[in-house]
Amino acid sequence: MALRVVGGRYELVAFVGRGGMGEVWEGRDRVIERRVAVKLLPHDRRDASGAELFFREARTAGGLSHAGVVTVFDLGQDPDEGTLYLVMEFLTGRDLDTALREDGAPHVPTAVDWAAQTAAALQAAHTAGVVHRDLKPANLMLTPGDQVKILDFGIARYMASTHKSSKVIGTLAYMPPERFGDLPADPRSDLYSLGCVLHELLTGSTPFHASEPVAMMAAHLNTTPEPPGRARPGVPAALDDLVLALLAKDPDDRPASAAEVRDRLRELSAATPAPGAGAHLAGDTVTKTITTPLTGAGPGAARTPVPVRAVLGPAAGTPTPAGRISRRTALRLVIGAGVTAAVSAGLLSDRPADPRLRWRYTTGKAVTSTPAVVDGVVYIGSDDKNVYALDAATGKRKWAFAADNRVRSSPAVADGGVYVGSADGSVYALDAATGNRQWTFDTGNSAFDINTTWVESSPAVADKVVYVGSFDYVSALDAATGDEKWAVRARGFGKDASGFTSPAVVDGVVYVGSDDHMHALDAATGDEKWAFVTGGSVASWPAVVDGFVYVGSNKLFALAAATGDKKWAFHADEPLLSSSPAVVDGVVYVGSDDKNVYALDAATGKKKWVYATGDKVRSSPAVADGVVYVGSLDHNVYALDTAIEDSPA
Repeated sequence: MALRVVGGRYELVAFVGRGGMGEVWEGRDRVIERRVAVKLLPHDRRDASGAELFFREARTAGGLSHAGVVTVFDLGQDPDEGTLYLVMEFLTGRDLDTALREDGAPHVPTAVDWAAQTAAALQAAHTAGVVHRDLKPANLMLTPGDQVKILDFGIARYMASTHKSSKVIGTLAYMPPERFGDLPADPRSDLYSLGCVLHELLTGSTPFHASEPVAMMAAHLNTTPEPPGRARPGVPAALDDLVLALLAKDPDDRPASAAEVRDRLRELSAATPAPGAGAHLAGDTVTKTITTPLTGAGPGAARTPVPVRAVLGPAAGTPTPAGRISRRTALRLVIGAGVTAAVSAGLLSDRPADPRLRWRYTTGKAVTSTPAVVDGVVYIGSDDKNVYALDAATGKRKWAFAADNRVRSSPAVADGGVYVGSADGSVYALDAATGNRQWTFDTGNSAFDINTTWVESSPAVADKVVYVGSFDYVSALDAATGDEKWAVRARGFGKDASGFTSPAVVDGVVYVGSDDHMHALDAATGDEKWAFVTGGSVASWPAVVDGFVYVGSNKLFALAAATGDKKWAFHADEPLLSSSPAVVDGVVYVGSDDKNVYALDAATGKKKWVYATGDKVRSSPAVADGVVYVGSLDHNVYALDTAIEDSPA
């Protein structure tokens, strides 16, 4: 397969990631045979002024020469596609956002060192007249030698010029209050963002917490931040003072320059004991005040602060490497000690310890929707009428979208969109980053009773087409507009028919259940290829992997994708009606009405392990990074470790 070449010189070898400021690719410079990073930025060819601003800002930022700033080699606009691009040094390592997610807060001296490096790089940029405008952990790269490098200088202002709804660009949790008045950013704005980053490095959380953007803005404008030492005893008073000075609401009350911040941090670093001297090891005590939703409350309900004190340290007899506070270890210890504590909004534990459980998020009602896990976010619906986006590592809510009725449909995520159905009879297209509605398709325009138009089918997206079943039809919709391409009526529609369930689309074939049948339909026309009689209702969607279709009914069936012939069937204590199987690395994960989550060998159907929840499991598992995410009628979303098998009896 031919590689895409940008600017006639840079081969795009491998996709690295996508964010609010474009795509990043690993590239190869054809001229000097050098490994590079290529950032592609969205651009409308008609916007000549935007391109001019990009070149002006990028050239200025590209002129920076400092060990703490990523080096820019080249920039331009692709003549064929009009894409704007930056070519930079390729860095190995991980950003601080990933480090915090995976390891928790570092030792105090390490946090001080990283912040001092960042301040030094900011000083070099500010001296050259460059303001970052979007400083945050995700833009701070930690190289294998523990050197911090700042990414994305010179991009935020261009992105602001192209943003459709606002000239304010940045990340709310780290944005200085003066930016909400659309005031121009200056170096002191970067210092406020650095204060937010340093607070997070010291405590594991940003200074302000809010579930909605307006509430977060109000917190930056009006709420006095807590000193980090209040959440992490042992933080020097002088460091508390510096963080609070950086977070001053009035820019005039902040330190005068990044150089001053750098120098104060270096003085603190010299005075703070190294980790080996016994200060701030993995056994530090961290006290946090967090917010927990009231039982049964929806997303708009009032929240009550709950102070939680959790001792983060190694389990008895288990050595923990010095240097970082492990979030996973902390969660296990709190649960194992029988402490009922919320680690973040909605995350509660009152069950005995189980090494598979990483977190739980409690919604207002039962969860039968199946999560979709994409780019570190879990998307899932609930009977409380909401679609939720949760941080996959912590369970913290990113956003919630309110439909007009329960959401048992499981979201499909593709090309920055979330597609999901509701019992209100609609299919919704939402923005994956914000939860904002893009379009709605109403399935209630049939000639049948309006009460039968619910959509609990979970959409599938392929080749920019959304395939979804309603009570009486399976439809193919344009993913960009929601326009209907074709529709097929359910076989045997009537008072005893259950209609179409959730489709899977593979190699031009739509696999979908209807009443007690499993169908294979042509994706382009809807014509039937084969049908398999299950002997029981099909209420889940199939998984199609390696030439086989796995689908739940009164049993879990493995069928040949080409012909519909049965390979094997697994029988649980209760039907596997609504939980749709997930197949990863030769293992089938599925839930059952017997309250269990099963892991089965995909080749034979034999059981590998089982996990008991508190109620029926009609949600369908999603698997990412060695974790199974699944919901239960006990109102919980579970994160289970796939690597831990049952002990022999």
